Amino acid sequence: MTTPAHNKELVRRLYEQFFVHRDLDAVTELIHERFRQHSPDAPSGRDAYVDHLREAAFAGGSSDIKRILADGDLVAVHHHMRLRDDTGPGLAVVDLWRIEDGRLIEHWDVEQPVPETARVPNGM
Repeated sequence: MTTPAHNKELVRRLYEQFFVHRDLDAVTELIHERFRQHSPDAPSGRDAYVDHLREAAFAGGSSDIKRILADGDLVAVHHHMRLRDDTGPGLAVVDLWRIEDGRLIEHWDVEQPVPETARVPNGM
């Protein structure tokens, strides 16, 4: 059985390989072949999901991880994402991943546009 710390590192590697190195072969190795997607904009299945990543609006974008939380086989990532060629303030995103057999097997997400101005000074 893997630890929450190990699971957090696995998810951190996914973001680094995708957003920094843009290495989809390395991303593929981190995803379970029985991958299940819950986001309505992306397909299930490892190969279909990786193909989707090649063309997704956030491919070529950036992610600034704010925090990663783990509870058993679940890992939540709160990050600030900018889409490719986006000059605006980007998106506040929370991704939830489930780990099985040392690989990412399930994914959910919630995205919210970061407003140009906010009524609170705390940021998103």
